Amino acid sequence: MRNLMIILMLFFAPMVYAQQLTVNESNTKLTVDGTSTVHDWTIEAEQFDGKANVTIENNALQSINSLSFNVPVESLKSGKSAMDDNTYEALKSDDHPVIKYEFRSMDNVKVNGTTTTMSTKGVLTIGGVSKIVNMNVTADATNGITFSGDITFKMSVFEIDPPTAVFGTIKTGDEVTIKFNTQYK
Repeated sequence: MRNLMIILMLFFAPMVYAQQLTVNESNTKLTVDGTSTVHDWTIEAEQFDGKANVTIENNALQSINSLSFNVPVESLKSGKSAMDDNTYEALKSDDHPVIKYEFRSMDNVKVNGTTTTMSTKGVLTIGGVSKIVNMNVTADATNGITFSGDITFKMSVFEIDPPTAVFGTIKTGDEVTIKFNTQYK
C-alpha cells in the first residue's frame, strides 16, 4: 500500500524541471521595421545565437533564470546593399559587431496551457550603448520554448544617428520596431 501511495504522489506531482537551451536559428525570425522620407522599410536578421536557462512546470514556462540573444550587425539584410552598408555604418559595426540582449527580470506572469505571457526587463546593447528596455513577451513551451513580441524605440536613445542616403536627401525616421519570434531548444 505504501508503494502505491508513493507512486500516486509522484504521478500527480507537478513536473518541474530546469532546461539549458540554445537558439534554434532555423525557427527564429527577427525583423526591424522603420520609415524614411521615401518609403517604409524592413531589414531582417539572418544569424542569431543565444542561450536560455528556464524553468518549465506542467509544460509551461514558469521562470527565466537567464537568457541572452545576439544578432551580428552585418547579418541584417534588406536586399539592398547600399541600405545595408548605411545600416552597418549607423550601428557602428566595425567597433560593435553584435547587437545584444540580456534578460534581467519578469513580472505580470500569466499562464494559459503551454503559453505564458509576461512583462520583461532586460539590457539591450546597440552600437556600444546599453539601455534597460521593457517588453511584453509571449512564451510557448510546445516545442522547446518560443519567445515572441516586439519593441519600439528611437534609435537616438542608443546614440545612433538615423541613416541617410543620396547626400542626405533620403532620411530614415528615428523610430524603429523590432519584431521577434525566437525558438530555444
